[in-house]
Amino acid sequence: MTQSLTRPYGVTLIWTLMMGIFIYFCSFILYLYTLFSGVAPYRDTGEMVSAAHTLGIAHPPGYPFYTLLSRLFLAVLPFGNEGYRLNVLSALAGAATVWFIYKIFVRLSLPSLLASFLALLLATSYLQWYLSLVSEMYTLNTLFAACLLYLLIRFSTMSDDEARTGYGIPFIAVFLFGIGLGNRMDLLLLSPAFLVIFWYRRRHMSINALMAVSIVFVLGLSIFAYLPIRSSAGPLLDWNHPATLSRLWGTLTRKTHGGTLDLISESYARGENFGATFVFYVQHLFRGFAYAGIPLAFFGIVSLWKRKRDVALATVAAWLVCGPLFIYLSNMPPNTHALAILEAHFLLPNVLCMLWIGEGLWHLTGRNRPWGKIGGAGFAGCLVLFNLAQNFPELNKRANFIAYDYSKNVLRSLPPGSILVMKKDVQLFSLWNRQLVEDRRPDAAVVSQGLSGSFWYVDKFIRRHPGVTLCPLHGSADWAAFLATNRGKDIYFSCDAEYSRPDGYEEEPDGIVSRIAKAPLRPRGDVLLDYIYPYRGNFTYGAYREFFTPDIIEDYARAHLEQGQYFVRAGLNERGRAYLRRALAMRGLMPLAANSLAYSYFAEGNYARAKENYLRTIELYSGYQELAVRFKALPEVRASIARDQADAYIALGVCIEKSGGDEEALRYYAAAIDAYSQSARAYFNRAVIYWKRNDWQQVVRELESAVRIDPQFKEAAGYLNLARQKLR
Repeated sequence: MTQSLTRPYGVTLIWTLMMGIFIYFCSFILYLYTLFSGVAPYRDTGEMVSAAHTLGIAHPPGYPFYTLLSRLFLAVLPFGNEGYRLNVLSALAGAATVWFIYKIFVRLSLPSLLASFLALLLATSYLQWYLSLVSEMYTLNTLFAACLLYLLIRFSTMSDDEARTGYGIPFIAVFLFGIGLGNRMDLLLLSPAFLVIFWYRRRHMSINALMAVSIVFVLGLSIFAYLPIRSSAGPLLDWNHPATLSRLWGTLTRKTHGGTLDLISESYARGENFGATFVFYVQHLFRGFAYAGIPLAFFGIVSLWKRKRDVALATVAAWLVCGPLFIYLSNMPPNTHALAILEAHFLLPNVLCMLWIGEGLWHLTGRNRPWGKIGGAGFAGCLVLFNLAQNFPELNKRANFIAYDYSKNVLRSLPPGSILVMKKDVQLFSLWNRQLVEDRRPDAAVVSQGLSGSFWYVDKFIRRHPGVTLCPLHGSADWAAFLATNRGKDIYFSCDAEYSRPDGYEEEPDGIVSRIAKAPLRPRGDVLLDYIYPYRGNFTYGAYREFFTPDIIEDYARAHLEQGQYFVRAGLNERGRAYLRRALAMRGLMPLAANSLAYSYFAEGNYARAKENYLRTIELYSGYQELAVRFKALPEVRASIARDQADAYIALGVCIEKSGGDEEALRYYAAAIDAYSQSARAYFNRAVIYWKRNDWQQVVRELESAVRIDPQFKEAAGYLNLARQKLR
């Protein structure tokens, strides 16, 4: 039995080696061809490139191994911008992961042809492919995981004599495990696999050997010494400044992130979102492995349990921790942003599932069956072709310049020496890359709103921009202080920032940013959205499966919305409508744009067109509300949507009233109350219609409801006194 697990069935070592090289280059060439041409619009890519370029400290837990390896890779690869070069690093790591999966299958006695197609099935799965195209740590993490699993399975399948003398393999494994944690800490979730395999081999490992293994593991962990050493040198990017033991511990435990995957989860009760997110994970597995993965994985677990119980236990235990348990603890709500963050962490359980899928397919089609090898390989090849067909159109990112152009367009919008406040990670980090890596527009002070109160960020920011004063930017009082202390400078905020207008200030849209000023503003003749911005690529929100490219497109749509609203407020309705229509073309689910279109027609007395667009607004708000329910949005978010929809019903009712349709208007006011029962204005408008009818009892009833909901509603209170007099 041991011999059969340590040597492929009748396949020469040369053939096995050739097949391994073949699948590696197939995977790498596929990734290289579809690679993003620069910094990708994905999570922390701009930050990671900036950290590598400056040898800085990335966000907790710091990622020291990735930073050092990336810096070395930037020095070795002589061509392309630095974002592209680190994308190539991810592609190399992704292809190496595929190669190790192939090696595992061969080690488990699968025929090399079948093992090759199975490895390519992982290579062409959506998530493994997608994250091999961006400058992040994920595919390097899967490389560590696949390598560790290969070493553990090799250790597990050794003969007793080999195990007694082959301590080199566990030493290598634990060293890579320690150093791999310096790439991503979630590699720790594979610990159960180590424990199971070492338990099964415990009789071959002495106390001295275990102590030596522990020392080697600590040597691997020494990679984290980079954080305090480099932080003490004062790099430009020094997240959380882990120069002291307490701050280093805070970085490693993600104290600034609440010890969670993301602070989004803190608004929900523990386990509240597990059901919805686990269903999302199951759907991901179905689609990722050509809809055949889950049943094949089930048969694979059964087969491994019968054939190699320690490997079955090791992989199942690790999957339970890095799959269901991690999903439960992360507690992310099922909205598109949170799911995009969570989905990246499915790579580790995917690697484990891939082993079961291969074992299951070999068990069902190949082992001990005539022509089984060819049949199994043929079926696996069909799955690979299916994955290629469904994923290639979406994952061919070679012409995706949206993040690169976004950063360029933002800086084109800013005059020399100006200040810009931003918030969202992808948008902000693309500017970091533009300034810190490409050294473009160092005069522009780009402020991170979320970090503006962090001591380490303020210190490094003032070093680069000594003339700018920072303070936390939460409410209107903070913004007032910020504007006052930086008086005399041009101050802007981006579409993703959370701006609270202080008294006495106005804002003017200026391309994809907005300028804050005190003086009354007048519409400009030229609009940056029209004449200096490149729009390379498809700027339709719904054209992408991913989240982060559409998120940038939504910023462009919001910029068009704000420009359109600005012109409508200035009475330039036709000009404003052009921008509002463009906003809706980019982001179809944008009720504010439809509402502003309706108002522009209402202001001109064109009630028919106004009614048409108010109905569209209400429909879009209904779509928003459905998404809020599906995504488990917080109660205050859903209440806000309901209030806005009620306002649209009220505006539609007023429009109908202007056309003489009082009875129909009453129905829309009733619909407003159904949508949002605390709509005082809806009750007031109903009272107006009953006033015209001299129905004083109903007028009093409606006005009493309005005043009860809003005691500060002076107009309703005044009319209520008059109505009571009329009623008497």
